Amino acid sequence: MATCDVGVVGAGVMGSNLALNIAEKGFKVALYNRTFSKVQEFIAAQPDNLRANLVAFESPETFAAGLKVPRKALILVPAGKVTDSVIAQLQGVFEKNDIIVDTGNAHFKDQAARAERLEAAGLRFLGMGISGGEEGARKGPAFFPGGSLSVWEDIRAIVEAAAAKAEEDGKPCVTMNGRGGAGSCVKMYHNAGEYAILQIWGEVFEALRVAGKSNAEIVAILEGWKKLGFLTSYMLDITIEACKAKADGGPIDLTDVTKDKIGSKGTGLWSAQEALDVGVPAPSLNMAVIARQLTMVKEERIANHKTGAMPEAALAAPAGFTLTADDVEGLRMATELAIIASYAQMFQCLKTLDGVYNFGLNLPATVATFRAGCILKGYLLNPMAKAYEKDPNLSNLLCAFPDQLKSNVGPARAVLGKLMANSPQALPVLTASLTYVNGMFLEVLRYGQVVSLQRDVFGRHGFERLDKPGSHNHLWPELQ
Repeated sequence: MATCDVGVVGAGVMGSNLALNIAEKGFKVALYNRTFSKVQEFIAAQPDNLRANLVAFESPETFAAGLKVPRKALILVPAGKVTDSVIAQLQGVFEKNDIIVDTGNAHFKDQAARAERLEAAGLRFLGMGISGGEEGARKGPAFFPGGSLSVWEDIRAIVEAAAAKAEEDGKPCVTMNGRGGAGSCVKMYHNAGEYAILQIWGEVFEALRVAGKSNAEIVAILEGWKKLGFLTSYMLDITIEACKAKADGGPIDLTDVTKDKIGSKGTGLWSAQEALDVGVPAPSLNMAVIARQLTMVKEERIANHKTGAMPEAALAAPAGFTLTADDVEGLRMATELAIIASYAQMFQCLKTLDGVYNFGLNLPATVATFRAGCILKGYLLNPMAKAYEKDPNLSNLLCAFPDQLKSNVGPARAVLGKLMANSPQALPVLTASLTYVNGMFLEVLRYGQVVSLQRDVFGRHGFERLDKPGSHNHLWPELQ
């Protein structure tokens, strides 16, 4: 007998925690996993009030039979071939107008293709990213759905109940982002922003260590910045925890014995590639990917170092190098600008891709869904959401922060210049972000004038002029 409101396929960490979250909200959840005993053991371990809303099924056929029509199934298995296999299984047992929801980190173009294929077969599909990790899945994550528009009202009550609620107004951190791969596109750029901001905090740590600060001193500085409010965020909190941690409970800082090789699952790279394809400048997002790639070639870096080609003196700050209190304040200001710039690039990418792929994105509503439950949550999401609510056509998010632009640019330039002059560390995202802030407000980019002419010299590509319309060519001398 069909008694379950929604199904969850996959009883791993994310699937089991999301199932508990939904069951706790009063919905009856069908659970299906390749290993039936795992689901049975999981349900048996739950308290009575949750166990009553969880039902295990041994096969795709019985799973489908246990779901109310239209059937709704959330897939929480590894992205890629495993997801495709589960979708094929469900397609074999589901009927017209039933709903399949993939929650994996997929490329939005792949999700758009899945939506088209399933809709052609009479089913309905959502690609719905989830942010918040294991804790978010259990307590309330942010959701990013997109796909068949008719799905939303059928599944809305369940997803909104399970979503995190913003502290400011109690609204659930989910909105229907639009057609095709819209939801997965939003999740991709959420992850790209995550890459950039995690890297920014890593660079802040690097800068302070280069200046001779201990981990304990860095923790004190970051906690002081947190008290000021503007930078308060989940990512600052986890940075503080990383700096506090001791290896094996002993006296050694865990940061000092952690291998400098960062993993990556692809979403940041996809986002950088899509930004380049549609011509949106996103240097902070791109440099965050490149910074990760630099960590991945550790063996090459070690081999290069062993050659001695770079003098040892050039690989360390001068003896006694430090940052003054004013410099540390400038670093805080540079961090504020870099984080704002990273968000600005995220949202410019989403706006442009919405125009290219006709998602039907409501950017103010999407920004508001980042305010709780997700990795990006923090104080800044509130003024950002309000800025887009006030003006959905805002030319660039940077324009909503005139006070920071006025007060922070000078000190940021000064401290980053000092660090770059005295340290081998490039601080790639902090400096790329300052380049973005500078460049987006310059009416004339001088390098653009010269490169335009260079292209005409060697390739007769033509150039435009400020003082007259049309494309022009200059009569250049023979140089070869």
